[in-house]
Amino acid sequence: MFFEKRSQPIRGSGSSYTLSSGQMVLGGGYISADRALKNSDVWTAVNIISSDIARVKFHAPNKQKIDKLLGTPSRVTNRFNFFQSMIAQMLLTGNAYALRRLDGSGEYLEFVSPSHIQQYLSDDGQVTTYDITFNGTQEDDLKNVPADDVIHLRLLSTDGGLTGKSPLTALVDELTLQSGNNKLANSVFNKSANPSAMLKLNTGNKLNDEGREAIRRAFEEANTGANAGRVMVMDGTFDYSQLEVKSDVAKLLTATDWTRSQIAKAFMLPSDMLGSESEHSNADQIRATYNNTIGRYLAPALEELSMKYGEDIIADIREATDLDGAMLEQRTTNLIKGGAISSMLGLEILKDSHSDLVTPDLIEAVGQENAIGKESTNAGNQNV
Repeated sequence: MFFEKRSQPIRGSGSSYTLSSGQMVLGGGYISADRALKNSDVWTAVNIISSDIARVKFHAPNKQKIDKLLGTPSRVTNRFNFFQSMIAQMLLTGNAYALRRLDGSGEYLEFVSPSHIQQYLSDDGQVTTYDITFNGTQEDDLKNVPADDVIHLRLLSTDGGLTGKSPLTALVDELTLQSGNNKLANSVFNKSANPSAMLKLNTGNKLNDEGREAIRRAFEEANTGANAGRVMVMDGTFDYSQLEVKSDVAKLLTATDWTRSQIAKAFMLPSDMLGSESEHSNADQIRATYNNTIGRYLAPALEELSMKYGEDIIADIREATDLDGAMLEQRTTNLIKGGAISSMLGLEILKDSHSDLVTPDLIEAVGQENAIGKESTNAGNQNV
């Protein structure tokens, strides 16, 4: 079924962020994600979130075909890389798209770059369709593709859920500042505007250029390279002093660290994960904060998949939030100590975790202990 399109596409479905002269600016056209990711803090944030969510296993318990599709969604790459690309694109532009395809082997999903898709709204405002182009291929472009045939992941939406906005929306000024600070810092240190130390001659004699250079070279050769870190021995001829970083350079580095914290905040990451000073007192707090972040970014994918396939899609997040099973170990141990569950039930819970504590010997030992306990209980009941 085809729908008449409005004369103007939905605003936001074609917007993006570009880098111009090393600075992040708003732009009307797309560039590759590689350029947007040249900011190291943005790259780290996007890589952490997209990689962890790509570890999540999506399941449709009551629909075998959908469950199989979610396990192998793409014809050209593996499950991890497909979902990693989708989440990374959603983080960078606020939107990510995949076209639902069908061939002799069944349904599969095809990743569509945001620069190759345009979203439209029907005149009555009730139906959305998509135009998709396949640049560089011999495949014909697709017009008026129904929304049911497109998986569209969206972040924060301010237009009724039609399109999403990237965290980069809130970071244009910060990223521009950081880019300028990085250039200035490189200029300061490369041009040695702030020397690290000073040697002062105490003899009162004035050195010419050749003499100063000879002394500097001899001192550096004696205290760098293989000699670095060794005890420095000097006579009274020279005074050596270590110079402090200039206050303006220190402020520059502080501003760069502040910008990193702002990037972490926009992506809802603990600042520790981008290398800033810790704002949490322990690792458990960091983990709890990050788990909430994973849940927020996972929600758009779960809701979209559930709606498009008409089935409640569930997510196994253990590999994303508890890779080594340590959290499950702690929670299970607390339940056993509190008497809420038996050791045998606790072991059953841990069997499906990635805990290295659950070994065949442990399973056998707990099984024997449980069997002995049952025998003792039965014997006691018979005596009664």
